[in-house]
Amino acid sequence: MREWFLKKSFAAFLERSLWRFKISDWILMFMIAFYSIIFSYYTVMRHYSFRSYAWDLGLIAQSVASVVRGKLFTNNVELFFSPTGSYFGVHFAPVLFLVVPFFYLAQYVETLLVLQSVVLALGAIPVYLIVIYVLDDRVLALFLAASYMLNPLLQGVNWYDFHTQSFFPLFMLLTAYFLLRGNLLPYILFLLMSLSTIEQSAYFILAYVPFSLLEKRRRVFKSYGGRFNFKVILRRFLEPIIMFVVSAAWIALSSTIKNIINPSPPLEIKAVSQFRLLGIKDPSEILIKAILSPSLALMALQYEFPKKIFYIILTLAPSCFLALLSPLALLPVFLWFFIAVLSNWTPYYSPGFQYSSFTIPFIYIALIDALKGIFSGLNGEIRRALARRVSALILLVGIILSMFLSPLSPVHKVRNYDYFRDYGVTTPSLVEDQVMRVIMGISGEPFILTTPTLFPHLSLNPNAYTVPPPNYPSPELFKSFVEYLKSNVKFDYVLITSFWDRDGANLIYTEFIKPSRDYRLMVRGPGLELYKRGYNGPPENITLKFTFRELYASEVTVVDDPTSEAGKVMVFKVSSTPARVIWYGPYIALSPGKYTVRFRIRVEQILDGRLIDLEVYSRHVGRIGLYSVYGEEMGGSSAWQTFSITFSLKDRVSDVEFRGLSSGNAVTVYLDYIEVIPE
Repeated sequence: MREWFLKKSFAAFLERSLWRFKISDWILMFMIAFYSIIFSYYTVMRHYSFRSYAWDLGLIAQSVASVVRGKLFTNNVELFFSPTGSYFGVHFAPVLFLVVPFFYLAQYVETLLVLQSVVLALGAIPVYLIVIYVLDDRVLALFLAASYMLNPLLQGVNWYDFHTQSFFPLFMLLTAYFLLRGNLLPYILFLLMSLSTIEQSAYFILAYVPFSLLEKRRRVFKSYGGRFNFKVILRRFLEPIIMFVVSAAWIALSSTIKNIINPSPPLEIKAVSQFRLLGIKDPSEILIKAILSPSLALMALQYEFPKKIFYIILTLAPSCFLALLSPLALLPVFLWFFIAVLSNWTPYYSPGFQYSSFTIPFIYIALIDALKGIFSGLNGEIRRALARRVSALILLVGIILSMFLSPLSPVHKVRNYDYFRDYGVTTPSLVEDQVMRVIMGISGEPFILTTPTLFPHLSLNPNAYTVPPPNYPSPELFKSFVEYLKSNVKFDYVLITSFWDRDGANLIYTEFIKPSRDYRLMVRGPGLELYKRGYNGPPENITLKFTFRELYASEVTVVDDPTSEAGKVMVFKVSSTPARVIWYGPYIALSPGKYTVRFRIRVEQILDGRLIDLEVYSRHVGRIGLYSVYGEEMGGSSAWQTFSITFSLKDRVSDVEFRGLSSGNAVTVYLDYIEVIPE
């Protein structure tokens, strides 16, 4: 009876609480859920399309998975930085302890991607609450919360793998909210949570201390009529004092723990190469160098200057630049701008990287403070009307920015890295499905070496390893790490793909496979090789079809075509293509053996003579095979035809491409796919 009464009481309490929600609260919850679902789906699809990477999704996934196995955040990815494999030997991010329970319940890499989407979306709640508390306008609060989720930089953080910095906007905004409210315990809790995201967060929180002091000063003198009362002022300034002391102590604590775990870190761990133009030996020298060596600072500033200006504009644009009216609140943002513009490391000043997490919360804090200044002194009706207009403008700007600069925007070309980190949505292609099938066929927890793009899909295996990009983080560390793997790890499998990681695949083959007699091909496909130690059977041959997703062209249109097998086809108007090569790629490695390549094409009009040349080519070997297509071979202007080239290779060739060459005739060619069949 007592249990029934308690249950009924709790249900009644929950029902009353839900009924207290305003309609704007429900709309906010819907927006957060919508954002979380959309970005969870597309970031998982991005992962399934092999666009995630060992740095950092695979690295963190293996680190978190190690806790479930009884270890403490260890991985095999950055052994060149931290010989013990401890993630905390490189970065101090206790927030990962919060991730572990979610991962324990669902032990998949996808769990991290979904969790990141939800956490970033939840940052809209403190934005909403701060606006209501400061400006007392729910419509304005809802519009700014929506603007927060539309922010291209926030979505860019969401898009790029998984990073502990993605927790910073939520926790920092909650810290600011409870600082305003004067709720000491939740304020301290979320301050500690903000600091726990990564060790560098302490510097940005320290830069926020002056604004927190100003905000408290306003409230102290407003409450006490400007009279000086030391005890009152000390009590009222307690939160900023705590922020300063705890942040400074956190810097010392994180440094101490990292040194205990990793007592002899290499110099490269300090990222001094990312400020090469300044010539520093330690990040603490950045400010001094900038002051004492203005010529070096100017040279560093000029490096990729358009990208740096674009990033600064994009950071401030979601606030319609109104955040600039509260410069003290923007001190953490200015701190990051100072670091970024003096760097030669493109990710620091590019959308689509985790570093924007350090600026996003302070942009909205500054924006809200600026709006408070704009609206102060206005009467109720004028204030409300102006607030609605300004908030509508901010929301409109957010929508426009998101339409063109969101990772989900259709204007982006997939695997383009010019200004963004590989934006654009995808679902797994025919090639990616086949590669995933091979990965799923590796059972148990064998020692396996693979390329960085494949590593996230194997990262839950504690015995999975990868190699960094050539000469990263320095030629010396790279060479010593490769030698360490060769001497100390006996791999059961080596899995490489050359259509995504050509340099890494060739390096692994050259350093680990070619010199050894222990490995034999277990799976053989175009650009896909799975070697197994001690394997004596025949290799399983895998056929792959390459489409517009893997091929390249200087001038091409991709269109939907229901008559094609791929669903989308590449269209080439040969008359408008002055270059001899119409399409090319995908630069894959082919192991020794016999192959048949099938080109599925059609033409828009039938002409006499040679229409197009189909070629198998390698820059190292030269022409491997050629087939010239003549008009009389085409069954009709709308009929798909398949043309084959068969050839054999005595040695492994690392850069094979399948090209279409112009014959000089003005013809429109449609390419469905290129199928490569090992025999």
